[in-house]
Formats: sequence, structure tokens, C-alpha cells
Amino acid sequence: MYRVIYWFALLCSVSLFFAGCSKSPKPHAKQTVTKDSLDAVAYDEKNYRVDEKAKIEIGNASYYATCMSGRRTASGEICNLGLHTAAHRTLPFGTMIRVTMLQNGKSVIAKVNDRGPHSKGRVVDLSLAAARKIGMIRAGIAKVKVEKLKELQ
Repeated sequence: MYRVIYWFALLCSVSLFFAGCSKSPKPHAKQTVTKDSLDAVAYDEKNYRVDEKAKIEIGNASYYATCMSGRRTASGEICNLGLHTAAHRTLPFGTMIRVTMLQNGKSVIAKVNDRGPHSKGRVVDLSLAAARKIGMIRAGIAKVKVEKLKELQ
């Protein structure tokens, strides 16, 4: 009986030793956000039209902080704050949306590539570049209208 316990303990010890020696995954690289890196390539308004069948959502929007930069989104893409992207709870990944800030009428076209927002009462989270384009950086949270778009053929 003691012999079985001895070999079991030895096997566990050796397994733990080799598990500790294995390579650990690299932490994600910190991406520095500069003014130049936020000069985003905008999606062309001429290539899209509003999907009449989809409902229009009105509610609050916020934007990603720099801590999200360089991490993977729910779709598997690397978060780049310089791209016009958004997080939405239900729309499929890759869906193009137009987000219009109701206070000033400015709008941006963004691609859904993440899930969120995780705060109650918000309908969409925007990337830093998209939020900058519609002028919501200073406010942090803004009332917006979200429209689903279809690509022209």
C-alpha cells in the first residue's frame, strides 16, 4: 500500500516539475497610443446604405479606454484603437453600423468586432478613433442613434 502511495506521489511531483518548466505564454504587448496612430482609415459612406428591416437603437454610447489596446476582442481580432470599430451586444461580428451623436449630428461608420457594452443603459462602445470622429471624447458618454448598414452591390 505504501509503495503505491510512494509512486503516486513521485509521479505527481515529476509532473508538477515539468509543468513548471514549460514555457508560459507571452503577455500581450503594450501598444502605445499616439496622435498619429489614431488617424484612422474611415469607411466610405458611399459604399453602404441603411438596412430598412433592422431596428434603429437610441441610447447611450461610451468608448474603449487605452487599456483595451492590443488585446483580443470577442471576435478574435486584436483591438486597434485607431480603427473605427464597435462593441455591440447582439449584432453579428463584421456588421457595419452608423453611429450618430444626437447632440451634434456627427456620425461615423464602424465595424462590430466585440461584445459589450457591459454597463446597463448603453447600446454601443466605440473605439477611440470612432469616438473622436463624432466628438464624444470630452463627454465620455453620449446619446447616440445606431443604424445597421448594408453594403451596396
